[in-house]
Amino acid sequence: MLTVIIFLVILSVLVLIHEFGHFIMAKKAGIGVEEFGFGLPPRIWGKKIKGTLYSINWLPFGGFVRLVGEDPTDERRDQKNSFFVKSIGQRTLVVVAGVIANLLLAVVIFYIIVFALGFKVSLPLLFEHRFKFVNQTKQVIVADVDASSVAQNAGIKIGDSIIQVGEEKIASIDQLQKIIRSSEGKNLTLILENPVNNKTRMLQVTPTYSQELQAPALGVGLGELVVLKYVTLPQKLFAGFIHSYNTIVYSGKVFGELIGFAVRERTITPVSEGVSGPIGIAQITSQAVALGPISVLQLIGLLSLNLGIINILPIPALDGGRFLFIIIEAITRRKVYPAFEKWAHTIGFALLLALIVLITYNDILKLFR
Repeated sequence: MLTVIIFLVILSVLVLIHEFGHFIMAKKAGIGVEEFGFGLPPRIWGKKIKGTLYSINWLPFGGFVRLVGEDPTDERRDQKNSFFVKSIGQRTLVVVAGVIANLLLAVVIFYIIVFALGFKVSLPLLFEHRFKFVNQTKQVIVADVDASSVAQNAGIKIGDSIIQVGEEKIASIDQLQKIIRSSEGKNLTLILENPVNNKTRMLQVTPTYSQELQAPALGVGLGELVVLKYVTLPQKLFAGFIHSYNTIVYSGKVFGELIGFAVRERTITPVSEGVSGPIGIAQITSQAVALGPISVLQLIGLLSLNLGIINILPIPALDGGRFLFIIIEAITRRKVYPAFEKWAHTIGFALLLALIVLITYNDILKLFR
């Protein structure tokens, strides 16, 4: 129940901040805001203040803003306070304000995280990638622990980074494997680091001979992390922006690799496994809560970034779709036919709902695997 509440709070905060961006810029542009809703209808309570109805609604999923003249076929579209009659610049600012609000929230959250972690942040290294404006190194992470293995008995856990063996610092999987396989059953002193909070601990372990490997082993599966260190004063001052930028670029590259693999192998499995809807995000929230406050903040930052990036895509019904029609108007010097724009947004919204239903169905299937 706690996880569900936290998930709903996170989702609501992200959407409300997005809508608040639209709200503020609409007010500044002199556009009439009919309603600022907390949650989704049906309405529980509402109060009108200076022409705007502030409402609380039954469905606790974010919120919404309704603007005068937002619908291009609205009969009030020619009013002075209508979105429809405002300049291209004003409408652009209103449309992109929600995206900017989400991106700025991510920047603030990531700065808090980087500061709290001593300006040292770890990310899974799925493939070679050079992160910009920051120092980077690698760590070896424990990706799996065999049952009843030496590693499990010694207290090594999935997610631990093995940063040192004896006096030797570990920089690669090959280096660690060579040390273990040449240990000949000797007792080794490992220094482990928790990438979530950067806390370290020391333990003793004696590798045992593996018939499968024909060499001493710990009984672990290994992977790699990239460690981003903000060392210089500019890096530290702009850590929130730098981390947000690197996260967007890296996430885009990962998704691009998934799509590329899906096309080459003619299967949508990698993409479907890498995309989550509300149920999948709720599960991730549960895992983040278990790992602690820093992980919850990281999740909020990532979701805020994703919400901002997705919303700016040129898809009708999204902010990016509305922005696309404004760009077309700026180029052609004439407004897009109102009925066409309305139907484009309606169809786009229907397709997005269908996609959400499909992703949710896929999330449910994952639960039973």
